[in-house]
Amino acid sequence: MKSFKLVAASIGTAAAMFAAGASAQSGGVLLPITITNASGNVADMTKAADGNPNTIWNAGAGPTQWIDIDLGSERMFSILRMLPSQNPAGNTVHHIWGRNDAGEWFDFGEVSGYTQDNQWIEYKNLKEIPVRTIVLQTTSSPSWVAWREFQVYDGGDLIESCHHNYPAGVAVYRTARLGRCPDYTFGASYFLRDTRNLPKGAEVYVCSTNQMNGWSWLANSNAPYSGTLPRQGRCGEYQNDSLFLMRKN
Repeated sequence: MKSFKLVAASIGTAAAMFAAGASAQSGGVLLPITITNASGNVADMTKAADGNPNTIWNAGAGPTQWIDIDLGSERMFSILRMLPSQNPAGNTVHHIWGRNDAGEWFDFGEVSGYTQDNQWIEYKNLKEIPVRTIVLQTTSSPSWVAWREFQVYDGGDLIESCHHNYPAGVAVYRTARLGRCPDYTFGASYFLRDTRNLPKGAEVYVCSTNQMNGWSWLANSNAPYSGTLPRQGRCGEYQNDSLFLMRKN
């Protein structure tokens, strides 16, 4: 599966392209990953993605250390799961970076808190940015930096369309007037994301909760009592620029 963009797609064409990824299951799609580089002990780095939690990559030192997770092609990811080999347990900070095939770097943020050996850590990605490589950088830990296993869940395909008619589970996450759709919907471009195969617990930003069956509404920009989500100008051509945060049930 690849991320893709299509300008001025017809309603039927957009629906047909997304239909190929439809699925009734909610467990998500695990991406095939490989380890391509690390800050230390490169001889054992592939053990962090061999499917066996009993094999370990150990950098051989404490922070700061990093490891590269190759997705095989430019993909969006929804959840990054990390299984540490850590002794002693304690507070850790892990920063997530991304790099595309053109060599551009993207800052996805960090996950921090009390962690311990053989206990999964999850990072939920909210950025609609396809990357080829996830670079996981551990900046704070009481232990030498070591990982048992990684899992990366697919984040769904992207499409740019001149229409906002779309099948259930395909969400508008951004709108813009780019001059690419002069004969459609007042010239607005709609950026759509296929969320149907995302794993349980994944979170996404959308411009509308319409047709998001199986997802829970967490917050929007018009309802402070549900959580503050300031208007960001992402949805100006749709639903009065409301931006919603949703989680898959």
